[in-house]
Amino acid sequence: MPRPVSGCRVPGLLRSGPGTGVVAETGRCLDRAVEFALGRQAGDGAWYVPSEPRILENAVVACSLAGLEQVRPARERAVRWLEGASPQRHDAFVFAADQWLAGLHRTDGLTAFTAGASQGGPQARRALYLDALGYAVGATGSDARRLLDQARAALGPDRGRRLKPWQRAMLLAFEALAGVAMGVPLPWHTLQEWEQAQSPDGSFHGMPLVTGMLHLALTRAAPDHRVTRRCRDGLLAAQQTDGTWRFLVSEVWDTGLMVRGLRGHPRFDSAALPAALDFLVSAQKPDGGWACTAPLASDNDTTGNTLLALAGTDRATDPALIAAAARYARSRRTPEGLWTTWHSSDDTPAPDVVAHMAAGIDAAALPGIDLAPARRWLASRATAEGWASYWYLAPAYGAAEIGPALAPHAVSHAATSALLASARRPPAWPSPPSPPADSARTTPPWHAG
Repeated sequence: MPRPVSGCRVPGLLRSGPGTGVVAETGRCLDRAVEFALGRQAGDGAWYVPSEPRILENAVVACSLAGLEQVRPARERAVRWLEGASPQRHDAFVFAADQWLAGLHRTDGLTAFTAGASQGGPQARRALYLDALGYAVGATGSDARRLLDQARAALGPDRGRRLKPWQRAMLLAFEALAGVAMGVPLPWHTLQEWEQAQSPDGSFHGMPLVTGMLHLALTRAAPDHRVTRRCRDGLLAAQQTDGTWRFLVSEVWDTGLMVRGLRGHPRFDSAALPAALDFLVSAQKPDGGWACTAPLASDNDTTGNTLLALAGTDRATDPALIAAAARYARSRRTPEGLWTTWHSSDDTPAPDVVAHMAAGIDAAALPGIDLAPARRWLASRATAEGWASYWYLAPAYGAAEIGPALAPHAVSHAATSALLASARRPPAWPSPPSPPADSARTTPPWHAG
């Protein structure tokens, strides 16, 4: 049977009232948090929280709408936002890219982006994206043949079949952009693939960045095709009231976190929990896993997080759900007994993802999965301060999400003690360090890359 997993550990104490002190104040904060959450829960039981606007998506979409009179007002709203947007400063490459992107709509005198192009790894891939945009707007120094060669090299001999789906979609868009300029028509099978991958809302993988890139290529290669029209309509429908587009709404991931964080509070359990659990059950993919958002394929981090959210509830006793989740977990495990985030050849195991899968499998009592290798690996990755998680850098996140996968364990106790020792007054923890410049996961503007 699945193990019961509580959310709020002491709901009887964490209630607002006349008391004083940390416990009473925490209870009042929790009560307000629950009321806030209840006011924003959607009718299907999920939480849909748009991310903060970034220069990247908005520059790409504004660029893709250029020259189309019927969408001029939407583009003008995006341009007004870009004119006042501030580049991110946590990384030199990202800062330079944001500065260049913010002026992408002003094509006069624009030169191709070159910073990072000579480097390998994630920066080279990101530089390729910027090179494609520079070519699309006619930036000085851009070149169709170079773009075509780079896109095909990045796709590789298997045409990108082992890449993340959104990476492959954008590389095919770059290939199409360069091909049209060189008199090479868009291959029919590429257009057919895009049509099959297009979501009902017209987007591609739920990401304005990817949708904008494909719209950029489609308006040049197949301007009157139904895929192009649906893509454009989807972009217009997704524009926010402030004129921006947002990276991604991760409703499945966010709903799982909401359940894990607030379950156990009487008001939350009665008013929000049943519908939230129903939503999470309905979000299970045919392969048995869960995706952070409906348009994407299952990923291991969301699958582990959802299993933790469902554990201990009557939903987790459904034999079909458990059997499908177990098949998924077994099929996505590496030969070393670990889990990567995505199902692509360029991904590597991340401590927080492995911990979510190990803890979720254990809490849901999924059969036939040996967790000893994952636990040994997690223990070996710990330092005196705890763990360095890949997706969220705050040390509190690593201790809270990775430690329980090992508990009870000496390493987990040490990480908790180190975290408590680093707390400030009033109770809070220091900001996380800046992400490494070569980190594919933790550089915010490039999650889709």
